[in-house]
Amino acid sequence: MTDQKEQGCLNFTRGNKIHILREIAPLLPHYRMTRVLRAVDAWQWKNARNENYFTFSYRQIAEFEGMSVPTVRRGVADLIKYDLLIKREAVTSYGQQPNAYKIAWSILDAVVNDGEPLLLDPDEIAGDESENPAPDLDQKSSQVLKVGGDQFDHPPDHDAPPESTQVVKVGGDHSDHPPDQIDQASLYPLININPPPSHKALVAISSARVAVEKELRLMGVGLASKAIETALGRGCSLDDVLLLIEYARSKPDAYGPGAIKNRVCEALPGEDPSQGWPRESDEFFKQQRQAEAQKQGSQASQKTAEREAKRKANQHAQQELEREYGPQLDRLNRDELLDFVRTHCKPVIVRALAHNPDVYRSPGFYRVALLEALRDQATGMPGEV
Repeated sequence: MTDQKEQGCLNFTRGNKIHILREIAPLLPHYRMTRVLRAVDAWQWKNARNENYFTFSYRQIAEFEGMSVPTVRRGVADLIKYDLLIKREAVTSYGQQPNAYKIAWSILDAVVNDGEPLLLDPDEIAGDESENPAPDLDQKSSQVLKVGGDQFDHPPDHDAPPESTQVVKVGGDHSDHPPDQIDQASLYPLININPPPSHKALVAISSARVAVEKELRLMGVGLASKAIETALGRGCSLDDVLLLIEYARSKPDAYGPGAIKNRVCEALPGEDPSQGWPRESDEFFKQQRQAEAQKQGSQASQKTAEREAKRKANQHAQQELEREYGPQLDRLNRDELLDFVRTHCKPVIVRALAHNPDVYRSPGFYRVALLEALRDQATGMPGEV
């Protein structure tokens, strides 16, 4: 079994994505979410195929399926609310904040192929219910009036929009850019084959658990709710799961979504979060080697720079010695030089000059040693070059 299979990495091909987009339609609460999701995928495939996060404008997405900008805006907001589209804030050099998005294919795959329900934050659900209270059917101002259409109580066909239907809202929003007429979610609720759980069931889930599930989903774990349910059933707390998530994040690209899910499912209360993990991925070891190579290269560059700086400093000091004491050294005759060397220089210098009295005339160690000796005699203080 390869390391990729051990890690459980999710590598979605183009065929996998097309299958998910086709099967997800009846599972989403609004039809506009399906249309916007398909348009976003098409835009990424055309313009940012190799990018993980990509940017677009609402108008660019609207052009793919002939939608209006308000419909695209509402669809994007719905996808973000259900964690199907991940938004990342970014600031350009001009101070602008472009939209940066990433399609959560792992979550879409879990909903389509594993039957995991869509999950909303209880705070968002309570907010939606408070902002949009249930309509009062006794009030005439909240009714949908049809002009020249069918007056029966049953809803129209969802496959095509009604030809001669007008929606009249008394005291409603009269925007110049209404949603698309084909956006049936704004007129009639879709009858889902596998609808998401009711608001009452969602509210029963604590906000802390929803936050932990969201953290797992951001790491690519599709079956986050089932993994947490398994961990809680083994006696673990949400804090134990968070410790595992923090450890996995401390080693980027070491563990895939499958490995993280399995580790959460196998967790025990009070267990060391660094234990029980599979072997790190090859990508993690590759990054470690690259980081070590960069560190060694940086240290080598620093040492080279230090040696070069020291060499330049020594060269400058030698030039100063030559300028100050070079003429004085050249004026000494052989006897004076030998007497000076025997008095002020080390034995190795004495032996070298006794063997070759002219060795100091060329630049190098012996000439620098004699210049230093002249400097020390003049200043009365030994120095270093």
